[in-house]
Amino acid sequence: MVGIGYQVGKIYRKYCWDIISIVEVITSTAIAIYFGDWIKSVISINLITLLLLVHVVYIGIRCYVKDWMEERGYC
Repeated sequence: MVGIGYQVGKIYRKYCWDIISIVEVITSTAIAIYFGDWIKSVISINLITLLLLVHVVYIGIRCYVKDWMEERGYC
Protein backbone atom coordinates (compact mmCIF):
# COMPACT_ATOMS: atom_id res chain seq x y z
CA MET A 1 0.00 0.00 0.00
CA VAL A 2 2.83 2.39 0.85
CA GLY A 3 4.62 1.53 -2.40
CA ILE A 4 1.50 2.32 -4.45
CA GLY A 5 1.07 5.60 -2.60
CA TYR A 6 4.70 6.50 -3.28
CA GLN A 7 4.31 5.77 -7.00
CA VAL A 8 1.13 7.85 -7.18
CA GLY A 9 2.97 10.68 -5.44
CA LYS A 10 5.79 10.54 -8.01
CA ILE A 11 3.30 10.69 -10.89
CA TYR A 12 1.45 13.54 -9.21
CA ARG A 13 4.65 15.55 -8.75
CA LYS A 14 5.66 14.93 -12.37
CA TYR A 15 2.38 15.89 -14.04
CA CYS A 16 0.20 17.84 -11.64
CA TRP A 17 2.36 19.82 -9.21
CA ASP A 18 1.12 23.33 -10.09
CA ILE A 19 -1.45 26.03 -9.34
CA ILE A 20 -4.05 24.46 -11.66
CA SER A 21 -4.24 21.41 -9.39
CA ILE A 22 -4.72 23.58 -6.32
CA VAL A 23 -7.52 25.50 -8.04
CA GLU A 24 -9.15 22.20 -9.08
CA VAL A 25 -9.04 20.83 -5.53
CA ILE A 26 -10.45 24.03 -4.01
CA THR A 27 -13.17 24.33 -6.66
CA SER A 28 -14.31 20.72 -6.46
CA THR A 29 -14.34 20.88 -2.66
CA ALA A 30 -16.37 24.11 -2.69
CA ILE A 31 -18.87 22.59 -5.14
CA ALA A 32 -19.19 19.45 -3.01
CA ILE A 33 -19.78 21.55 0.10
CA TYR A 34 -22.26 23.94 -1.51
CA PHE A 35 -24.22 21.33 -3.48
CA GLY A 36 -23.68 18.46 -1.03
CA ASP A 37 -27.32 17.93 -0.13
CA TRP A 38 -28.40 18.04 -3.77
CA ILE A 39 -25.63 15.62 -4.81
CA LYS A 40 -26.62 13.20 -2.04
CA SER A 41 -30.27 13.30 -3.17
CA VAL A 42 -29.33 12.49 -6.79
CA ILE A 43 -26.64 9.85 -6.22
CA SER A 44 -25.95 7.91 -3.09
CA ILE A 45 -22.18 8.19 -2.85
CA ASN A 46 -19.97 9.43 -0.08
CA LEU A 47 -18.85 12.99 -0.90
CA ILE A 48 -15.25 12.26 0.06
CA THR A 49 -15.25 9.34 -2.36
CA LEU A 50 -16.72 11.61 -5.02
CA LEU A 51 -13.96 14.18 -4.45
CA LEU A 52 -11.30 11.48 -4.74
CA LEU A 53 -12.85 10.17 -7.95
CA VAL A 54 -12.95 13.66 -9.44
CA HIS A 55 -9.30 14.19 -8.59
CA VAL A 56 -8.29 10.80 -10.02
CA VAL A 57 -10.06 11.62 -13.29
CA TYR A 58 -8.36 15.03 -13.33
CA ILE A 59 -4.93 13.44 -12.84
CA GLY A 60 -5.65 10.92 -15.59
CA ILE A 61 -6.59 13.68 -18.03
CA ARG A 62 -3.50 15.72 -17.14
CA CYS A 63 -1.22 12.69 -17.63
CA TYR A 64 -2.80 11.91 -20.99
CA VAL A 65 -2.51 15.49 -22.23
CA LYS A 66 1.10 15.83 -21.00
CA ASP A 67 2.13 12.60 -22.77
CA TRP A 68 0.28 13.64 -25.93
CA MET A 69 2.06 17.01 -25.95
CA GLU A 70 5.49 15.44 -25.29
CA GLU A 71 5.03 12.95 -28.15
CA ARG A 72 4.33 15.77 -30.58
CA GLY A 73 7.14 17.99 -29.33
CA TYR A 74 5.03 20.78 -27.80
CA CYS A 75 6.79 20.67 -24.43
